[in-house]
Amino acid sequence: MTETTCPSLAELGIKPGSFIRKLDKQTHWNAFADQEDLSMAALEVAARVFGEQGEIYSLWKVSTEQEFYGIVASLTATANPKDRNIDFIWISDHELEAAGVSLDNVPEGNCIRVKSLHFDVVITQQSAKHLCYELLSKQRIAYRCKKAQTKSILQYQRNLGCKAAAENSELCSCEAE
Repeated sequence: MTETTCPSLAELGIKPGSFIRKLDKQTHWNAFADQEDLSMAALEVAARVFGEQGEIYSLWKVSTEQEFYGIVASLTATANPKDRNIDFIWISDHELEAAGVSLDNVPEGNCIRVKSLHFDVVITQQSAKHLCYELLSKQRIAYRCKKAQTKSILQYQRNLGCKAAAENSELCSCEAE
C-alpha cells in the first residue's frame, strides 16, 4: 500500500490567496461547466451551490497548504466519517467584489490556526448568478480533495495536536508558538 502525502495547493487547483467554497457535490458545478449557454448554466449552478436567496454562506481564505489543512480539519471536525471527499470551488476576492459580494470575517471552526480565515457572505440570487457566470466563463471547475488526501491531512493535523483533528488534544502546536 502506498502512502498518500498531503496535497499541495497546486495539486488541488487552488490559487493561493483565494477563497474556497465547499460544495455538497462536485457535480453541482462540473455538470454545467461545458454548457454553451452560460446564462442558463450560471442559473443552474447558482441554484445548486447557493440555494436560497439571502442565506449566509461560508468561505475560507487560503494562502498556504498549512491553512488548507487546518480548514479541512475544521470542515471535518463534526463529520462522520471524517475521511471523506471534500469538493470545492475557488474564488478570488476580485471575483467576489465584481459580483457585489461583501465578506464578513466571522472566526469559526475548531482549528485555532485557521478560524480567523473564515468569512460569512450573504449571496443574493442576482449576485450568485453573476458570480457563477463569471467563473464558468473562465472555465473554472470544481476540485476535490480525495478521501485518501483528507485522511493524510487529518493525520498531519493530529500530529500537530490540532484541536479540530485530535480528540483530547492538550496543546496544539500553534498554541505553543
